[in-house]
Amino acid sequence: MSDTSKPDYIAYNVTEANDEKSIWNAVGAAWTHSDNKGINIVLYAVPVTGKITLRTPKSDEDK
Repeated sequence: MSDTSKPDYIAYNVTEANDEKSIWNAVGAAWTHSDNKGINIVLYAVPVTGKITLRTPKSDEDK
């Protein structure tokens, strides 16, 4: 993992809202090891629920 490389995953805390919409808050990022046998996760915040969802980053076209 390199600090300058783009992450393979973005870590989100997903909160279910009353109006059936979910609130997605980015709380960190993750990089796959070069041997594909592990993942490094860097968290900038830890959700109270303890639940974290990892998703691949959106491409520039998807943003």
